[in-house]
Amino acid sequence: MRKNVLLFVSTFFLLLISATSFAAQTSAQSPQVGLSKDIIYFVFPDRYLNGDTSNDNYPGFNPKDTAFFHGGDLKGLTGTCSDGDKGLARIKKLGFTAVWLTPLVTQVKASPYGAGYHGYWGVDFLNVDPHLGTKADLLAFAACAKSLGLKIILDVVTNHTGDVIQYKDRTAYIPAELANVKNPNWLNDLSNYHNVGGIDNCWGDGPCIQLGDFFGLDDLATEKEAVYKGWSDVYGQWIKDYGISGFRVDTARHVDDEFFKHWSPLINAQAKSVGIDNFTTFGEVFDVNPINLMSYVRRNKIQTVLDFPFQRTATEFASGYSDATVVENLFNYDDLYTSPTSNADNLVTFLGNHDMGRVGKLIESDRINPANELLPRTLLAHALMYLSRGIPVVYYGDEVGMTGTGSGSDQMARQDMFATKVVIWKKEPRIGSNPIGTSDSFAVTDTHPIAKYLKTLAKLRQANPGLANALMQVRIAKDALLVISKKDEDEDREYLVAFNNSTKAINASVNTATSTGGWKTLLGATKVSSAKERVSFNVPPLSTVVLKANKKIDKTNVKIGKITSEMDFLSGFFETKATITSGDLLKVTFYARTAPNQAWISLGTDMNAPYSVYIDPLDFPGASLELRVSATNSKGVTYELPHAKVEIPAP
Repeated sequence: MRKNVLLFVSTFFLLLISATSFAAQTSAQSPQVGLSKDIIYFVFPDRYLNGDTSNDNYPGFNPKDTAFFHGGDLKGLTGTCSDGDKGLARIKKLGFTAVWLTPLVTQVKASPYGAGYHGYWGVDFLNVDPHLGTKADLLAFAACAKSLGLKIILDVVTNHTGDVIQYKDRTAYIPAELANVKNPNWLNDLSNYHNVGGIDNCWGDGPCIQLGDFFGLDDLATEKEAVYKGWSDVYGQWIKDYGISGFRVDTARHVDDEFFKHWSPLINAQAKSVGIDNFTTFGEVFDVNPINLMSYVRRNKIQTVLDFPFQRTATEFASGYSDATVVENLFNYDDLYTSPTSNADNLVTFLGNHDMGRVGKLIESDRINPANELLPRTLLAHALMYLSRGIPVVYYGDEVGMTGTGSGSDQMARQDMFATKVVIWKKEPRIGSNPIGTSDSFAVTDTHPIAKYLKTLAKLRQANPGLANALMQVRIAKDALLVISKKDEDEDREYLVAFNNSTKAINASVNTATSTGGWKTLLGATKVSSAKERVSFNVPPLSTVVLKANKKIDKTNVKIGKITSEMDFLSGFFETKATITSGDLLKVTFYARTAPNQAWISLGTDMNAPYSVYIDPLDFPGASLELRVSATNSKGVTYELPHAKVEIPAP
């Protein structure tokens, strides 16, 4: 990393001005993605419900083996679209607002060892896999989703196709009988692939992580115009045909660094052409380090990503393995994502998935606890995901306590919702209920404690906009207790959300931005007292408490200091801080300009103290930047800090 660069500060007169004085220059908060207020249900169509047994007869169907198709399909997932049904109406009733489907494209021919029931081994990208149904079935699914107000998110693969290309002495070839198996035809052209062997031992000129075949799957040359434009045409058509609101992009870390800069604008244009103005793309970048993860957003220009750091932190906190300071540290790293076009609110949060395993299994693996603690710890993890920041995703089956056998990962985390024929799944332990046996998971949904809790959390978010991925401030992070404040800007009402990961009750005493009117309990059993802006309440063991102020925020005093900026040796970005003290929940916007006669450029808005942004030196190579910061309180009054300067070295 480069050595720290000293900040040269020039002091200006302190200004106190109205919130409207900056006019267009203070376009404060970064744009939110289209899914920013949604709650997502992630589901394998093959494992949800068999609505049409006539499509079970294709090769690759074996409901007794975890590696093959089990019979679930689009008709089963759609259902009758009426209240009380097991399909989309059930998902809507659980409080979800969006449904994320694994890839639906036609898969490579099944082998004796497995089939592409999961959707990630595609060969025909223009058609629905016949195991899952037809285009007509998908149109019916889309119509039902629209009538219920559910958005559709489609899992797509741009890095690779199913395994067709073979090697002989490092020379790639396509077997004659498979010469035209892929659709569209440009996918049958060897020159559109890297053809340098596996990701763990490739012979290409460049990083194997981007050039090599992912577990033997044919790696596309995503840097080529024919490829990224080809994918735009393919997936743009899915948007147009079925009204899709977002894509989750599989193996996003394995495409070339420029791919999303080329592909995403094309996809957004395709979406806008059919009236979808805020299409959301989130990538799978399997990395638990926020510094690494933010680079894909800030530099590679993936709109947003799955939040693997949150997944690890949330499950470890819920298990009792780590304390509240670890969660606070994670949220402090959120400033890395802050830019004019991105922030951490756009991150897609989750607790488990189809690769790493389910939330209950992961909590168990983090720390050994008594068996009767697993349910409340699982509920705690979901509350942290629903009520902090980010776009929450629940993996299908978690709502009925599915766990996993053995390692609990990969195939062992892809159970059937309908009555299963896999013997080990019949006997598999569940959280909050008995093993499923010969029954199905739909029968227990209405009474299951996790499903009931998810409904409660969803209703809370719907009725209280400040709880739905809104402005957030950490108030207390000590030992087992985490307390955050949240508010919606239009409502201007403060919420307190407290999480206790210990087996003992904790008394909390919190300074807030609200001094009159008292507080209403929205979630949890607690006794509340308040004196001016100090609120005291107890948080029961392994639980979450939510309070809402009865009156608007009134403690809005702001004390300002200075701006500092120096290179962060871990990221190589310039950490730019604003010293501001306030009990209020502020919006703090950072600006820069390269000369006095130039317009101010927004660097992004931070809404969680301590306030900072990270300047990418590649955005201002060799520049002498003048820095400016404005802080807006809940009354709309804006304070400006004394300006500062920082020298950005040339590359």
